[in-house]
Amino acid sequence: MTYQPVNAFDAFAIRVDSLEPPLVMTQPMGARFADHRGLIEMPALMVLFDDLGGIPFSFADRSSSSLQARLSVSVGPRPGLTDVLRGESVLSMSDEAFGSTTVRVTRGDDEEVAGGRARSARVGRARIGESEIVVGPTLPAPDDAELPEPIDQSLTGAQIVASIADGERRIGPLGELLGASIADADPAAVRLAIPAAKWMGNFFGTMHGGMIATIVAQAASLGVAANLRAGVGYQLVEFTVAFLRSPAVDGRSVTATAIPVKIGRRLSTVDVELHDADGILLARATADARCDV
Repeated sequence: MTYQPVNAFDAFAIRVDSLEPPLVMTQPMGARFADHRGLIEMPALMVLFDDLGGIPFSFADRSSSSLQARLSVSVGPRPGLTDVLRGESVLSMSDEAFGSTTVRVTRGDDEEVAGGRARSARVGRARIGESEIVVGPTLPAPDDAELPEPIDQSLTGAQIVASIADGERRIGPLGELLGASIADADPAAVRLAIPAAKWMGNFFGTMHGGMIATIVAQAASLGVAANLRAGVGYQLVEFTVAFLRSPAVDGRSVTATAIPVKIGRRLSTVDVELHDADGILLARATADARCDV
């Protein structure tokens, strides 16, 4: 890809429609967000969801800083490449230390495609920049990427993921946007490596929580894929991630490892851990995937 993001909002084409409660944000889908199958999967929604979850609590007291602590997301119908998503969020519980936000993401005629909750915490960390949120009209669909070739339905998931790791098959536009590579295609522990690029940062100088969630969800998706029989489709439908630390955006790679917990005919579960280049645990997540789609 030749596109070079400025920041996470720019990369994921996110704009704020209204900062008044409820917070409203938009994100057009497009080829840039497709995975190795050419489909929109949960990772494409994570920056939008994270910002919807964190901003209401952050704006409730602008004299202090806050960070995301946990996201819990449920996804229904898969967004299409031409959909425009509209997200709303409200601060449902809060005190001086923690806040909980309810998030709802829809498309078209108010059809819900994702929902859940986010928990944020007040921190004493100093900001080193300004918020990059942009209030303005919805952007055009980001179609500045070619979709990957169709997958041979005779290939098992392990063969597909191995071919991505070997460079025989593209990881997909979203993975390419992230600079992702598969460091280990072992279905028992798929490892995804991604350089912590500067554009992935926030105004604390560390990685944006939505980018952490995107990376972890991307690893979860590939972890499920690597364990499926030939011709089986899947969709991530439940995802919970706990943010433990945030890495510096210094170009060094973070590594997400997906461990299968159960691979079923209808529902599969994987656990994911994200570590920085020094081996420090950054995030821990669990994801469920439908395996009958």
